[in-house]
Amino acid sequence: MSLDPWPQACRLRSRRPCSCVNYQGYHSQVNIDVPDAPSPQANGSRTVDVNGLPCHLIDRGRGEPVILLHGIGGSADEWSKVIPQLSTRFRVLAPDAPGHGLSPGPIGRTHSYDLDFYTRFVLGLLDALDIERISVAGMSGGGAIALNLATSMPSRVDSLVLVSSAGLGTEVEWSYRLGSVLPKLVRFGLCRSTVASIQSFGRALCFDPESVPVGWAEKRLEIVRTASVVDAFLATAHATIGWSGQRNNFVHRLHQIKQRTLLLWGRNDPILPVAHAIRAARLIHGSRLHIYENCGHMPIWEYPGDVSVRIGDFIAAPVYSTVD
Repeated sequence: MSLDPWPQACRLRSRRPCSCVNYQGYHSQVNIDVPDAPSPQANGSRTVDVNGLPCHLIDRGRGEPVILLHGIGGSADEWSKVIPQLSTRFRVLAPDAPGHGLSPGPIGRTHSYDLDFYTRFVLGLLDALDIERISVAGMSGGGAIALNLATSMPSRVDSLVLVSSAGLGTEVEWSYRLGSVLPKLVRFGLCRSTVASIQSFGRALCFDPESVPVGWAEKRLEIVRTASVVDAFLATAHATIGWSGQRNNFVHRLHQIKQRTLLLWGRNDPILPVAHAIRAARLIHGSRLHIYENCGHMPIWEYPGDVSVRIGDFIAAPVYSTVD
């Protein structure tokens, strides 16, 4: 959900020093045997067959596996500021979901790109890589996939990280609702995208507009010019968002989550309200919440170093204290 090129209304101000609010609890972590990664290209880019479709992913580092899930309309490159540091401690997998980035989707516009489809994709990828259990981090729409995976297949998820996550309430910025029910309008806008318009959208996601990764807009423009990517984006938006808001709401299932859970959120998120994170932290047993002050929808862009450390320390810790 983090990279949909719809106009956003948010106030852009200069960044101030970061502060946070923490809710911490206790939960044990299961130790598992982890296979080492194969030898991909130097930058970690590789292609794997998943459920009969080629999947592009970034596969970097060695050790305990961590999968990073991007949002609707995004790609693995969404995590570009986090992967280098996190991959020094873990085997980091960042796939392009079907119909996103460099991964083609199923043929036919009528295919359902709903939450279960993306969950099956993640499970298929883990099976293809011979990974039984993994830590899952989901950004925005990727967070809803992570939630679905953790609640429907808990034996496959070791720990859970939710960054500006969808699926924790129905509320979502109004233009996302409008765009989901007016696909022709969105298609019209996408077909006329420019580097400047995409860069403007990325800046609107952030509290500090200078946090947009260098070259991100140029890469996004190449991707949105692909008809199949536009089809997948529109189908996903329709399946996950309606006029009344998000269609997938896990609030009443959060008590079922048994994995250690970390939530990271920007206080000034213009897409998904920080109140979602605060409520979720109270409902997920043993969860931990970190709120970034002066931060928008993309903590992974605005505070990538801190996000990398927090995710890494959280996954690596066998237990964590109830004392801040």
